[in-house]
Amino acid sequence: MVHAAGWVPILEVDPDLAQRLPEATAAAAVPLLVAPSEWLDPGEWRPPTPADDDRSAHMGLLIIDGFVARRVDVLDRPVTELLGHGDLLLPWEPDRTEPFLAGARFEVLEPTRIAILDDRFTALLSRWPEIMVGLLGRAVSRSRAFALGLAISQITGIDLRLQAMLWHLASRWGAGADGATVIPVRLTHQLLASLISAQRPTVTRALRRLTDDGLVSRRDDGLLVVHGEPPRQFRHLRDQMD
Repeated sequence: MVHAAGWVPILEVDPDLAQRLPEATAAAAVPLLVAPSEWLDPGEWRPPTPADDDRSAHMGLLIIDGFVARRVDVLDRPVTELLGHGDLLLPWEPDRTEPFLAGARFEVLEPTRIAILDDRFTALLSRWPEIMVGLLGRAVSRSRAFALGLAISQITGIDLRLQAMLWHLASRWGAGADGATVIPVRLTHQLLASLISAQRPTVTRALRRLTDDGLVSRRDDGLLVVHGEPPRQFRHLRDQMD
């Protein structure tokens, strides 16, 4: 079920985007730059497709809250991309990856709110091209994050691979305090396995070892926590993707 959520001021619900702008531009745009939004319930999701006449002027769907998994199969091997706050989607855009990829499938992992950046929103952006540049930067950031995820899935050693993925997710969306960073999405063993190209039992054993070593813990609400600082080689890997 999809629940209507009304209109949202984009620069208020996405303050990181507002911070990219000159102060005067942000002040002028905040009350006017609004977009319709929807809440998505957990489960399979089929993103809406705009009409052909509107598609060329549609900026896409911006995730405001929550998390969505995008899954594709490469020669019968699943590849998963985790999408969260700030990620920009154009799910109707052709992947142009035939014959290797089957069509993408989307799963909403928890209640998720999206903003619909339709043709009316695009028309408003003509006043503030800096915001258009900021949204383009979001698309580039998402592609780099996905490339980093693929690089992590090739790391030799399941413990190191899993730890690298957890730090990758923590650096994108985590909240840190007292030497620990909480990853704000419930990561099942099966989801972690699909993120790092591993089998679920292998991930279960690796997660247990990381927990025993004090590198990872799970809170009572099911959220994973990474402790300390990311190892130096992880930071170097991220620098290579920039």
